[in-house]
Amino acid sequence: MHENTTTIPEPMFTIQNAAEIFGVHVWALRRAIKSGTIPAYAPFNGRKLVRLSEVAAAINAAKVGGANG
Repeated sequence: MHENTTTIPEPMFTIQNAAEIFGVHVWALRRAIKSGTIPAYAPFNGRKLVRLSEVAAAINAAKVGGANG
């Protein structure tokens, strides 16, 4: 039997859209991107895009680090 290993790429969102989805300030995401905490991608037109899973992971890590550190 042949297993289907095709993966669907995760959609990318603008920083503005991601900030609205997570209810955080745009400047907070921009700062995290600039520091390297959240990776950003700039395909074709140069507009920075992010993956929601990576934004969520950074937010959760900050919550855990803030509570323990």
